[in-house]
Amino acid sequence: MRRRKFGLVVRMLESYAQNYRGSFEYYLALGTSCLYIDDDGKAARYYDAARRLRINNSELLLGQAALFLRHGDNTNALDYYLQVQSIDPNNRVAKDAIEFMRTNGRNYEELQRIKSNGKIRKYYPRVGVNPDIIRNFVLLGIVAVLVLWAVVANRPRQGVKWNGERGDLSGIAITANEKKNALSGELSANSVHFIMDNEMVVKSYEDAAMYWQSGRDNPCRVEINRILNSNASASFKVKASKLQMFLKELTFDTLPESDNYSYAKVENDPVLYNGCYVAWKGKIANPEECADGSWKCVLFVGYHKGIHVDGTVDVVFRPERRSPVNPEKPIEILGVVTVKNGKISLDGCGVHPLKGNAD
Repeated sequence: MRRRKFGLVVRMLESYAQNYRGSFEYYLALGTSCLYIDDDGKAARYYDAARRLRINNSELLLGQAALFLRHGDNTNALDYYLQVQSIDPNNRVAKDAIEFMRTNGRNYEELQRIKSNGKIRKYYPRVGVNPDIIRNFVLLGIVAVLVLWAVVANRPRQGVKWNGERGDLSGIAITANEKKNALSGELSANSVHFIMDNEMVVKSYEDAAMYWQSGRDNPCRVEINRILNSNASASFKVKASKLQMFLKELTFDTLPESDNYSYAKVENDPVLYNGCYVAWKGKIANPEECADGSWKCVLFVGYHKGIHVDGTVDVVFRPERRSPVNPEKPIEILGVVTVKNGKISLDGCGVHPLKGNAD
């Protein structure tokens, strides 16, 4: 019935009449199915059989009211719809039917029109949501997602502006042949940290170029590191090394917050962030003046509030950048990530004092 195969419902149920004799639900289902296929005679008989078993049932009353409405017997139709409302005051079908009879009850042509176009069915008993419609919507949704994924996955990447606002990288643009042969035939456990496929290498290099043109040197360096420590071909590594030479020094003012990588992220994959600028807050310990004029300390990252330590990292300020600070005060240190034997340290570039336990 929910699939609106009312003719099939009638044939199947009538073939099992002996099994369901005396069943209210059986007669109600048959009556409603006959109503939907415009077999008013059978619908009336089955509804009468159901009524002898149960009188005050809103679905039954809706079905009988609809039969009266179909034949223009507004008096009985109205009486039955009002009975439905007395049982179920919020019944929408009865409310709509009563409103229709109030405005069009004496209009025979309007009644014939809604009978012919099927709109009279909205005053019939409801049979529930068609599961086929739900299934079709789900399938359409899945198809739409797959199509969208295919479009996005196969959409041509926006062309890299090798000669952009920041500068001209045309000399290190990748060729069509390099794109087809982006992988090295030799793999060494000492030189390969990232295993990539051909498309990944091309994307990584193009991303690096786009990051550079947009003034984001940190993520540019990340992609360069990815290529230099991967199975990318020699030509990609050479061009990545040349692109690396275009990178500029960063300061507290020129390091975007979005590109200021956390200690946890750097610690998770130091190779990827080697050479990136970071500004980490905390407190220092073991300050030491060195014989060559440099200055070093240990930074307790994240301890600027005196609550939690994300990790410890050695910081060295070269003589020209030495910035001794008060170890009792919270600070923020700008430095370049360096990695030696898998251990993170910072090449100090600048110090920014914090007030109290400020964020």
